Amino acid sequence: MKKQFFLIGLCLVLGAVLVAGCLGGDDAGDSNATVPAEPIAPPADAARYRGNVTGISVTNNETIMTLEKVKGTGGDASMNFVFGDNSKANFNLTDLKIGQYIEVYYGIPAGDVKPDPATVIVANVLQNADMVVYSGEIVNVTPAVDVNNSTYVGKLEVKLENNTTMIFNCGNSTQFYMNMSDVTAGTKVSIYANWIIQTSMPPQTTAYEVSKYVD
Repeated sequence: MKKQFFLIGLCLVLGAVLVAGCLGGDDAGDSNATVPAEPIAPPADAARYRGNVTGISVTNNETIMTLEKVKGTGGDASMNFVFGDNSKANFNLTDLKIGQYIEVYYGIPAGDVKPDPATVIVANVLQNADMVVYSGEIVNVTPAVDVNNSTYVGKLEVKLENNTTMIFNCGNSTQFYMNMSDVTAGTKVSIYANWIIQTSMPPQTTAYEVSKYVD
């Protein structure tokens, strides 16, 4: 009899665990926790800054965060941003954490004077910087097969700072924030790319943005 009660109790416990997993909870979806939510489309004519969160504070019920640029990327070394009533984000402010890689779109007042803190128009949490930002020296440039491709670049073979080599596939959607004449072997670049890497030799992924490396 005791054995029967034990088995019934065990079944009830397992059933409760399965139900809790289906309904979700504080830890629901942890397997996809590293995949950010779909980014909110950026507004027109807004400035953009990307950086790692290095500071978070709350003053007068307003959340202020400090972002610090990734080595090699352009822009100010760091910037402060405040979330206003009309700010939009693809994350909850309560989920904001030190170390997250975030892009912010904000307005620039007349005279190009950057406010401090700048008010967030749109903020998107991205994949961790070490998974989407790459720096290195171009080793080889493969022209695009399609001559109508506006970039005229099909692939960039780059020797990364860790001395490994990686292929970055380019297309019409790839933005080159540099003179195309500088897209050649020997130029040091910073690349914003897809975090999904193909397990080829060498590994490869898609380049979204290519800029000259900034010391």
